[in-house]
Order: sequence, then C-alpha cells, then structure tokens
Amino acid sequence: MNKKLFFYIGLILLSINIVNGNLFSLYSYIRQKRDINTISPEKFNICNSLQNKLEDYTYNFNSNISISILDDSGDFIVDINGEIPRIPASNQKILSSAFSLDILGPYYTLNTSLNEMNDGGLYIEASGDPDFDKRHLEELINDLDNTNYNPNLKIPIIVKSGNPNNWWPSSWSYADRNEEYGAPITKYSIASNASINSLNNPIDHFIYELENALRKRNLSNKYFVKSVKEDYPIDYIATIKVINSAPLYILLNLVNSESHNFTAEVIFRHSLNDWSHDFPNLKYSNWINDQNFNSDKFVFADASGLSRKNRVTTYGLSQFLRRMKLNRFSEYYFSSFSLLGVRGSLANVNAPVNLKGRILAKSGRLNNVRSVSGIILGDGKFFSIIVNNMNNSTKHIMNILSIVDNTENCN
Repeated sequence: MNKKLFFYIGLILLSINIVNGNLFSLYSYIRQKRDINTISPEKFNICNSLQNKLEDYTYNFNSNISISILDDSGDFIVDINGEIPRIPASNQKILSSAFSLDILGPYYTLNTSLNEMNDGGLYIEASGDPDFDKRHLEELINDLDNTNYNPNLKIPIIVKSGNPNNWWPSSWSYADRNEEYGAPITKYSIASNASINSLNNPIDHFIYELENALRKRNLSNKYFVKSVKEDYPIDYIATIKVINSAPLYILLNLVNSESHNFTAEVIFRHSLNDWSHDFPNLKYSNWINDQNFNSDKFVFADASGLSRKNRVTTYGLSQFLRRMKLNRFSEYYFSSFSLLGVRGSLANVNAPVNLKGRILAKSGRLNNVRSVSGIILGDGKFFSIIVNNMNNSTKHIMNILSIVDNTENCN
C-alpha cells in the first residue's frame, strides 16, 4: 500500500516538473496578488525631527522639490509636496520596467530570426534586441554559405520597413530624436539604432549593413535584400537561424541601471504586444491600478521618461516601490537599479562616504529635471525625490539623503 502511495506521489511530482514549474509560478502569482491587495495602507506618521530638518534645508527651493520617505511598515515619516505631480524623467522607468518584468517574466528574450518562406524567399523577423550588432547580423546569415541556388535567380531576403510614425513616442521632442538617447524605436536595430546613420532611417541602415554582410560572405550573387511594407503577408515554413538576446533580467540592467531609453521602450512594446505605443494604454493602466497604490495624479506619455508630458508624484512612487517588494520577481527588479558610488548611473555621483553602496535607486535626468527614487539599504526606507527647475539638484538630493541617514530619533 505504501509503495503504491509513494508511486502516485512520485507521478504527481513528476507532472509538476514536466510542466516546468508552471504550478509554482501560478502559486507565486496568486500569492503576489493576495499580498498586494491586502498590504497595510500607508499612513502619515511624520518624524518631526527629520521633517523639520528637511523643511529647513529646502526652505529656499520648497516649490521646486518633492520628497516622500516611507518606512517598510507603511508610515510616511517625511512628506514635502509629495502629492504634487512632477516630470519624473527616467524615474518613469520604475513603473514601465516593473510592468514589463511582471508581464514577460525574467527569462523572456528578444529574438532575431532568419526564416524560409513558402515561395522560396527568406524573411528576417526582428524584435528590437538592443545588443544586436553587425557581428550578429553576419552570424544570422552564416549558414546561407551551404545552400544550393539557381545562378539565374537571386533569392530575396525580406525586411519589413515599419511605420515611421511609430518609431518615436509622439511626445518626444524633435531635438531629442536627433540624439543617440532618443534613437528611433524599431524592431530592426543595429546596436540599439545608436549609430549616426540609423538615427534618421534605421531600416535603411539595417539593410545597408545586411548588404555589407552578404558581400563579406560572398553571398551577393545568391541573395538580395527586399524592403516591404509592414502589412506585407509573410508565410514562412521553417526557421534557419535564431539569435537570442540576453534574458529580460539582464536587459533590465540596461533599462534601470544604465537608463537606456531604447531598451525600456522595446520591452514595454513586447509587454503590450503592440508597437504603436499609443497612450493612454488600457492594459498598462489596468496593471498600474492593480498594484493598489495612489496613482490618481500620474500621467503616462512613454515608457522611458524622455517625454516632458509624464507626471508622477513622489507619494505614489514610494508606495509603488513598497509594493514591488511583494512582487514575485522583486529580486530581479531591485537588482537592476543603480548602486550609489558603485554601479550604473549613480556610480560617479559625488556622495557622502556613508551613503556609498547603501542607496539602491533609479535615477533620472532631463533639462531642469533630476529624480532619484529607491531604497536606503539596511534602514528599510523607501524614498522618492524629484526636483524640477532648480540648479545643483543632484547635490541637494545627496544632502537630503545624508540628513535622512544621520537622523536617528523620531519624536
């Protein structure tokens, strides 16, 4: 009897392994939903000594700054203009990257494939891999050396041109679109569309590099590149080669630690399965609402924060960070942030020695905008600080964090 029981238990465990942990993933998701829905509501329990110090420090520029500091029990110990909507710059990625991670999972990859079509032609299906470069392009066509061909008939390699109207979020300025950090968001990218040649027309640049790769491999007499419109019907029967990107949890380091706009926009579009990038987006808005925090004054215009139309509150961002601690992928998420004085966009910030290595945060910068939101490690404090229209903003943010760190008694 015991042997039969153990046999059936073994079958059950084997079934769970066969579905590759899907039951565990489902359980983790259900637990996450439950924990976020039942999280203790935030309340104001202001630390008077700290609040007073920060009010004194920010007295001359109070109208330009918002500060919210929240402990892990849900008490706001500091609130200065926390509910005023401000331009967040790349602190917008705090929200969009969390959405992408939650929807796609940490092991999702962006794939570029070479496919054989029913009519004998070839088709390159791209997905915006930010690391895809000329070396990968040569690797993609490498196996074509071994194919037979009709010397009187050159075979087309199809590349979809895409809609230029969807290359940038509509609210990005034309000045930003001419810079590498504002490169067009396309599936066919070469090194994140960051070369000067690809800023104006990334598809032409991709085709140019593909034609160079064909010549380099002595394949120009067999194949030619054919650009078609986005709605061109594709019917392929086999995949010849696939180039996979790094998994999403690695790409998140580009998004949050390095503040890479292109990658933020691309993975966001994968999350929506929609490259039109229209806002407001119902799927994204519903997900934000499901996180059970105060986002009433938030305005979303893009995923990366380059748009000046975005608005968030430090009150809402600090709440959101507290909820992300309950996310099933929280370790992947927070490990993608910069570490003050150590890595990422905060590596070279002039900061007090006692804070280096202890501030895990996402930073943001635009003209007249500076934002830093994250966690003070060891103290269990979530914070969000956004400064608009003020000089020496980074210095002031570091001084504020130092005051927070050096204030122990709250009464």
